[in-house]
Amino acid sequence: KKMADQKYFYQDGYSAQEEKKLKCYEEWAQKSLEEVKEGVIDGSLNEEQYGAFSIEFWKDETLVWACLKAEHDIELVFNHVRKFLWRDKEFVLGAMNERWFYPLTSIEFQDQEFNYFDYIHESLKQDQDVISALNKLNNLETS
Repeated sequence: KKMADQKYFYQDGYSAQEEKKLKCYEEWAQKSLEEVKEGVIDGSLNEEQYGAFSIEFWKDETLVWACLKAEHDIELVFNHVRKFLWRDKEFVLGAMNERWFYPLTSIEFQDQEFNYFDYIHESLKQDQDVISALNKLNNLETS
């Protein structure tokens, strides 16, 4: 009998955790873009809630910058950004700004084989400004 009790307890504990996550998701699902940005800024929203709010919000550059400023995982952020933004040169150069990159010149980051070109649209991969921005970041890494 004791074993069964224990098993039940574990299931219960797990579902409570899941429930909490769902509640949190539901909360964010109803929020506006501005509220989501505020959540990122004040730390009440992190990468775990990215799936909760509208994917439309990822068209908004200011959300992207807010997430990067809050030091969210850069790959997760970039994976959520709407594809068409990666055709936009201004956005791409903004995303390649060393102020987002600087804390990431850590060994762990270099080991990740992170590549901006995995995200940037073909049409910009030959662009001189984009290439020089990339070189600048590579120099940061090696200096």
